[in-house]
Amino acid sequence: MNLLTAKLIAKELYLYRWLLVGVTGAGLASLLPAGSGEFGFNIGFLVWLTAIIALGVMLALFGVSSERKERSLLFILSLPLSPADYVRAKLLGLLACFLLPWAALSAGAVGLVLVMPGIADGLLPYTVLLCVFLLMNFAVVLCAVLHVSSEAGMGGVIVLTNMSVSLFMMGIGRIPEIGAHMGKSDAVWNTPFWLLLAAELAITLIALALPLLFAARRRDFL
Repeated sequence: MNLLTAKLIAKELYLYRWLLVGVTGAGLASLLPAGSGEFGFNIGFLVWLTAIIALGVMLALFGVSSERKERSLLFILSLPLSPADYVRAKLLGLLACFLLPWAALSAGAVGLVLVMPGIADGLLPYTVLLCVFLLMNFAVVLCAVLHVSSEAGMGGVIVLTNMSVSLFMMGIGRIPEIGAHMGKSDAVWNTPFWLLLAAELAITLIALALPLLFAARRRDFL
């Protein structure tokens, strides 16, 4: 990674610093009432989930789509960057912006399950799968926004990925090897869990690799 690429990544972190701080603070604060009972858990979980999903959407829209609309890419033309270099810097910068709050909020959710006596440890596998799914979901949105220039197309991607979160949450609990252990006092890390986790990580890596492969062949900027 050259110095200019590192500076562009740092620029993304600086530009969205208050968004990252706000989302992380709101998400962690939402975990506080989650151990107070069923109502508090539902409200806290909803805010936590919304914070992560909204962060991914805002980073993708403001980080790439807004640059196209506002023609701020004209500034990039003055830098000694190839289109591939720019896409790489944009991808890594926005990924870093998402990873920091995601890691903190995921750790908070896992810690909540481990610490709170009223929450069964059997929810740990489900929690881990959901957290990694949210990372995968952002990777897909980021991949799409780096390829799709149509606002309508991106709107469709965002709707579908947001719907996929609800479908995942409902579907994963219906898998007998996962759902049957969610209420138990001990976490069960069985084969279906590891297969699902491997699939999520594989899709995440593919989604992050596609823009780099595409960028190596393009002749113009986003």
